[in-house]
Amino acid sequence: MRFRYLLAPLLFALTPHSFAAHDHEHQHSLGAHVHGVASLNIALEDQQLTMQLESPAMNIVGFEYTPSSAKDQQAVVDAERTLKNEQLLFSLTSAAQCALSSLTIENDLTEQHAEHDHSADEEHQHSDINVSYLFKCATPTKLRSIDFTGFFKAFPLTEKINVQLISAEAQQGTELTANNPLLSW
Repeated sequence: MRFRYLLAPLLFALTPHSFAAHDHEHQHSLGAHVHGVASLNIALEDQQLTMQLESPAMNIVGFEYTPSSAKDQQAVVDAERTLKNEQLLFSLTSAAQCALSSLTIENDLTEQHAEHDHSADEEHQHSDINVSYLFKCATPTKLRSIDFTGFFKAFPLTEKINVQLISAEAQQGTELTANNPLLSW
């Protein structure tokens, strides 16, 4: 249990912070909002695998403004449906026998913001989609890789995923792309 108390500060400390100037970024608690870039924190403790994805909505649905047209609203629904299909998005080492036990999506595009300013700056609005996946693994010691090929196919506007992995045996930071979609440890 002591490991769990160390997990949050360690993940924060391991998360890369980008301070480079970019036309489409602003500061978030875990780094800069950059179109094309997502961040993923992975923790493996005992039989529990947690994956927390944070991505600009642009990478997932192709826009960041509040959807008002039927087409935009459907794009958000379709994206959330895809995010809920973890087997389409990534492949875990099958020998680990991991099964999804919970999934949470926080989507700025669907949350109501009472104080939202509908000014001319709306086209520069930044929205994020955060997804938490929790798996129970029967044989976690056999979990040695996760393949994200499906994620890059489903969300081609995501150019790279900055990954931080922590487990009792390993700590690792890496960058995944469509050409390099395999996370191994």
